[in-house]
Amino acid sequence: MLVAAEHIAKSIDLKQLGYPKFSSDTAMTETVSGGYLVVFKYGVVVYFGLQTAERDAHKKEIHRAAKILHSYQETETATLIQNADKITVYDGNISLPSISKEQVLVIADILGKSVILSWYEHQVNEMFETIEPIAEKMKKGRILKGKKQLIQTLGGALSIQNAMLSRIRLDDKPDILWDMPELEKLYHLLNSEYEIIERQRVLEGRLKMITDTISFNTDILDYVSSHRVEWYITILIVVEIVLTLYELFLRHP
Repeated sequence: MLVAAEHIAKSIDLKQLGYPKFSSDTAMTETVSGGYLVVFKYGVVVYFGLQTAERDAHKKEIHRAAKILHSYQETETATLIQNADKITVYDGNISLPSISKEQVLVIADILGKSVILSWYEHQVNEMFETIEPIAEKMKKGRILKGKKQLIQTLGGALSIQNAMLSRIRLDDKPDILWDMPELEKLYHLLNSEYEIIERQRVLEGRLKMITDTISFNTDILDYVSSHRVEWYITILIVVEIVLTLYELFLRHP
């Protein structure tokens, strides 16, 4: 069975979509063909065994409930193998003795997190192209001007940090594990295979580097700007004094 996760939008209104909800940010429905469809509030959809026509039909109704659809969609795929001797996860193959809705939710949770991590990794890599010349100039004792672009990049980095903490909550386990701890093994195998924790830590480190570099540069820009203003004020005062002296001594001998 083919499993495909897509990050299609900034968010999806689960209430408007109307699928049965399994948590505040997760909804799932079983399709006519016997496949599954798991939708996450943070804009990710995971398809289990859906044929193209059925998948396209569901996409249309999901798009109607989505907010800010992405022109570029990040995807992640895996193969779900049933009737295996034991639970294994390796190189995109997920083998299970049997499949249940609860297992589907666990698999979807990890694939959903993996695909949105890929989305953010792509964005952060683009941000690095912005801060690389900043670091190079600072190394040479210079600063990069153009504060508007710097602030936009800083805002993008902070937006990703906020989303990771408040909307996606990468550190949180799926709610189903509280009721069915026997699914912990599958969850940990998937978590390890897709390196969710490691990728999150790397992403957080890169985001910190971006925000620190931009903050340092803008702080220097502010200092230079304020220092320049002080010099302008000093020059104006000197000019005013010179003009006053001119009025006193040259025009009235």
